[in-house]
Amino acid sequence: MREAAEGASELGLEGISIGSLAASLGMSKAGVAGHFKSKQDLQLEVVEYGAREFAAHVWEPNAERAPGRDRLLACLDTWYAYSARGPFRGGCLMTSAATEFDGRPGPVREAVAATWGHWTTVLRNDLDTAIDAGELAPPLPPADAITAVESLATGVNQQAQLYGEKHPEKTASAAARVLLGLA
Repeated sequence: MREAAEGASELGLEGISIGSLAASLGMSKAGVAGHFKSKQDLQLEVVEYGAREFAAHVWEPNAERAPGRDRLLACLDTWYAYSARGPFRGGCLMTSAATEFDGRPGPVREAVAATWGHWTTVLRNDLDTAIDAGELAPPLPPADAITAVESLATGVNQQAQLYGEKHPEKTASAAARVLLGLA
């Protein structure tokens, strides 16, 4: 799965196939095909793998923090750093998949959307908790603030991958704080 995810981060989910995965692993197509019923099954497995990797590196380090401002900021900082360091050869797999499938119907898009939808809910719950506790007062409505801070992660991935910027996560973290009413 790791090699499939690496390939998908570079070529996109549409760019990977049982044949391309077999070639990159030095295996026969039949040897790889035994693990997946179809290309779509391969894509869905890659999305699931990417979601687990994302959770392990972004959510789990912060999961034990109390809900609210501190956990929200920690999650954003961890996410931006994860995207900046290029967790896969082609950057953040989930950001890439979301961009690739945002306008395509079907099960792969639904799987990507469900993953991001869950993450959006986690962030929104922490923002709502922080607002209710008087810890944050974003200048935008909460839903718009979450959309904006999530968009920064896409920018971090692009700055690191497309332009080779060394620390775009620092700019994103500072911008998130402005969007959350801390600057």
